[in-house]
Amino acid sequence: MGGGLTSKKYITAASDFTDSNYIKDNIGIQTTYLNAWLLHAAIGEESSVYKGDPNGIRDALKNNKVVVTGGIIPGISTDTVTMLLAESANATHVINVSTPKGVYDETGNFVESMDIDKLIDMALKGDTRVARSSFIFDVIACKIAKRSKTELHFLDKDISNIEGAILKRKHGGTVIK
Repeated sequence: MGGGLTSKKYITAASDFTDSNYIKDNIGIQTTYLNAWLLHAAIGEESSVYKGDPNGIRDALKNNKVVVTGGIIPGISTDTVTMLLAESANATHVINVSTPKGVYDETGNFVESMDIDKLIDMALKGDTRVARSSFIFDVIACKIAKRSKTELHFLDKDISNIEGAILKRKHGGTVIK
């Protein structure tokens, strides 16, 4: 779970007081858990909020079908945290729900499917390692997806797209293999 607009507001406010990316990263991490708890409230008892070492995710998944988490370490994006947790749990798919419909190429055209190596190339160009920098998925997360052979699904907040991705059906987002 990312920090979204809440994170952006807090990190922007913190910029008035500090130039420390470490402090801004920690503020961002805290906002990811606000959002994780909100999503947990929306999903209900089928879910839990997990905060801790990536190795513990398997135990959390034994008790709940859906595990929601946030950031863990300053400087490590929630994309990377997600992929570490997915790899630890031997997940075959990761669903990334965000504002854009999916992945767009360098010319701004929507892409239905893409090879993981192409996504890595795009991430290398856009990943600045600065809090709230804008890129679809960071390069470390992309490389973890590649080594673990995890299929990535990027989609917007449309519930039918989310259901399609969960049920492994066609959806309106982007699939990365």
